[in-house]
Amino acid sequence: MQPGGTLYGLQHSNPVDPDKAYKGPSSNYGQPNDPLVGQKPGGVNIFGGGLALYSADGKLVGAIGVSGDTSCTDHIVAWKVRHSLNLDNVPAGPVVVDPLADPVVSTDNIAFDIVDDGSGHLKSASGWGHPACDPVATAIGTALTATHPVGPTP
Repeated sequence: MQPGGTLYGLQHSNPVDPDKAYKGPSSNYGQPNDPLVGQKPGGVNIFGGGLALYSADGKLVGAIGVSGDTSCTDHIVAWKVRHSLNLDNVPAGPVVVDPLADPVVSTDNIAFDIVDDGSGHLKSASGWGHPACDPVATAIGTALTATHPVGPTP
């Protein structure tokens, strides 16, 4: 999460206890002798890959969260699942014009619009920008089709 972004700093409000989270050998993770059994590492982790799910009439019906790769890939996988289920009928998501996408207007989609604001600070033009990961993920993310906005978009 970038400085000035909507979730920036949230992870500091309830930090993960690394002594618990990384306790013991990793070969024990998920096993009966996992060192986290009975422990609460606490914490808030911020990552891409979480999207709301909207029915054809724009009603919020749930959410999807994907984690396991880069935040770009997590977001792309979540987006593709949501799109294939036709649950991307966003009623009032942000409209983003992505300068790397030729420009493509996409509603509630990943946007790689973080640029230097002229004073050495990185800023998202849309306020919803995502840092670019690797060139392949960035190309896939910018090629995603627009979601299905419901009603007027700003």
